[in-house]
Amino acid sequence: MTHNTTETVATGELRHLDPTDLVIDANIRTEAQATLTPEFIDSVREGVRQPVLAVEIDGQVRVRDGQRRTLAAREAGLASVPVYVVPVAADADDKALTVDRILDQLTSFEREELRASDRVAAIEQLALAGMSATKIAKATRTKKKDIDHTLTVAKSATTLDLLDQGAGLTLEQSATLAAYDHDPEAQQWLITAAHSGRFEYQAKVLAEADERPALLAQVADYAAEGIAAVTRQPSYNQARRIDRLETADGTAATIEDVPVKNRLAYVWADDTESWTDAEGNEVPEHVIDFDLLDSDEDDEDAPADDQPEDGLLDPRTLTHHITREVETTWYVLGSDDLGLTERAYSYSAPSSAATSGEVSAAEKEAQKQERRRVRVLNAASATAREVRIEKLTAWLARKTLPKGSAPKVATFIATSMHAHHDMFGANSMQGNAAEIAATILGGQPADLLEQASTADRAQIIGLGIALAAREAHMWKDAWRNVTDRDYLGSYVRARADYLRFLVEVTGYTLSDVEQVIAGEKDAADVPLD
Repeated sequence: MTHNTTETVATGELRHLDPTDLVIDANIRTEAQATLTPEFIDSVREGVRQPVLAVEIDGQVRVRDGQRRTLAAREAGLASVPVYVVPVAADADDKALTVDRILDQLTSFEREELRASDRVAAIEQLALAGMSATKIAKATRTKKKDIDHTLTVAKSATTLDLLDQGAGLTLEQSATLAAYDHDPEAQQWLITAAHSGRFEYQAKVLAEADERPALLAQVADYAAEGIAAVTRQPSYNQARRIDRLETADGTAATIEDVPVKNRLAYVWADDTESWTDAEGNEVPEHVIDFDLLDSDEDDEDAPADDQPEDGLLDPRTLTHHITREVETTWYVLGSDDLGLTERAYSYSAPSSAATSGEVSAAEKEAQKQERRRVRVLNAASATAREVRIEKLTAWLARKTLPKGSAPKVATFIATSMHAHHDMFGANSMQGNAAEIAATILGGQPADLLEQASTADRAQIIGLGIALAAREAHMWKDAWRNVTDRDYLGSYVRARADYLRFLVEVTGYTLSDVEQVIAGEKDAADVPLD
């Protein structure tokens, strides 16, 4: 037997047996009966040419590989089929027999199609039988990380269904999706992102979304009341905001007037930042010198002898607070059926009837949303950089350039050296060109150039150096400066050209915030969740 724990290889015996006397053993393929077509049955009427693999246990000959051939032979009324019977170890227990059976069947199905969910279930059965992921990987000639991903996928019925449907997900993506079984809305975002080439970006956004548990708790509370709730802002075609609707008599609509079945709660998190001094007094942001803080994290990373500008306070002497509130914006489903219509918009100045309190409330809400937009897009920009670095690191490991890309690569390198030569020396908290180059190239450029054995490889290393220089200037708030195209020292054009190059040559897909930086989208149009 191939997978016995003993080192002695047992010799099998070829027998010709009545197919009705054979016992169909458990099999990792679960749809054998369904695939037993008339055509397949006809193909064995003149005899089964490939022997069925079986083991003999307690006087029973049990089919390990060849259940469809055995079933078809029965249907065709064959008197006998060739069976290669392999003895089992005398000391083999149930778990050992299970392991041997599954490994035999996995080996067999390498030559023919096996449903993805069946293979996942087989790997899971090996783990349940006591095999470690490392041993399973070795026995199946698979990478251990793929076995780990498979065991994660095995726990998700949703992901298994998608695999069988041919959803186009990789095994790693499927494992990520399976981890969100508790969050169907997030799973749908990941599936949509996979179709648009943004899966890695969406996965990172979700992984960093520490507000997610609070949002899901509020969604669950609404569900208990029979109210539909989402954590991504509904589109105009999906629902209408309650504050933009009015009743037939012209009064503002309220959510209390809307039936529960027509209510849709958009749940979102609002993080409010504040600073206090040593005495606990709140300090306004406009008197703080934020340049003394790392641009990506509020750490004391600036040199100790750096002093704040005149009239400003040192943030390193203050305490930073973040207060999170879960907010709900109400929407209405089927507003037309309820007799609700869109309110007419007026762009004139507020009427004298409007109280100062009403104007103040509207201004405060606008300021809140603007602060939220800055926080969200800054975070999105930082996440996008992480994805770019990972993608570039994988892409630059190649030995040759993609077919037809050499002219664009040469132009990009030449433009970087001529028009943006100052970018190569970037060394700031927002980006260090030399460090980025070493990261995406997998080593020091000078060493790699010495090791390059072909012109293509040398050009790829040169390209990596140029890409790193551009990446070092992809500051997290670059999305805010896209209109400053022409002043001396502006990096707006260089950033946009860099992102377009990634799309055209490496096949990269831009996220929403990157589309803003590339000048393809307005920041105000980017969804905030």
